[in-house]
Amino acid sequence: MKSVVITGSSKGIGRGLAKEFLKRGCSVVLSGRTRDRLDKEVKNLGVEFSYDKVMGQVCDVTDSKQVRALWGAAKQKYGKVDIWINNAGITNSSKLLWELDTTEISPVVNTNITGLIYGCQVALQGMIEQGSGQIYNLEGFGSDGQKRPGLNVYGTTKRAVRYLTEALIKEAKGTPVQLGSLSPGMVITDFILDKMRNQPREKLEANKKIFNILADRVETVAPFLVESILKNNKSGTRIVWLTPAKVIFRFLKSIFIKRDLMSEFGI
Repeated sequence: MKSVVITGSSKGIGRGLAKEFLKRGCSVVLSGRTRDRLDKEVKNLGVEFSYDKVMGQVCDVTDSKQVRALWGAAKQKYGKVDIWINNAGITNSSKLLWELDTTEISPVVNTNITGLIYGCQVALQGMIEQGSGQIYNLEGFGSDGQKRPGLNVYGTTKRAVRYLTEALIKEAKGTPVQLGSLSPGMVITDFILDKMRNQPREKLEANKKIFNILADRVETVAPFLVESILKNNKSGTRIVWLTPAKVIFRFLKSIFIKRDLMSEFGI
């Protein structure tokens, strides 16, 4: 089966993807910035599946040397890297740009753009050398040009994800590497829940309505994404969970059936 590297995979959708790949017999390299959390997740998944199938490598994607070390560790352990997923990303506080603390800007830009570029560069170099491989970049709010007050910086970085992926698809034409993107939609993670709990009551209630209609658990979205990745055999594929048709259907359905997903998470 295939070997997979996922950046930012000690929690959230990254961890969900790792677990689904392991369920299907793949070998997975988890990565994250915090050693303790990473070791904990590797242990949990190793007990559930097999320690031979999962390993962890500390990696801050804003450091190109650590990204290269991630590739090297995966290659040494499994002989090759079939799939590389650039999932690592962070967001800023939900504040208008002129109210946002300047210190929040660089980490978001460096992680979501510079880290993405490093990941693509390292994976492309390694996969061209080994003669095969697939790279997927994770999209997010703003990738399609949507705007929302308070998400200006984050949305800008995710818009860059779309541009970079499309540009690399053209650049890599003629190489043995396939590039694509993943659009998971609105996924409930600990990070999202923490941000919502810190919102003013009025804003929280408004957001809850949207999340109850459109959001999904990691356990719902991750299997779809992984199955689609493993079936894909061409470059330029964009794997989308929350399609425009699904959005319309859910809003229409919400008129008759009220979904209360957020209450399951104590929101």
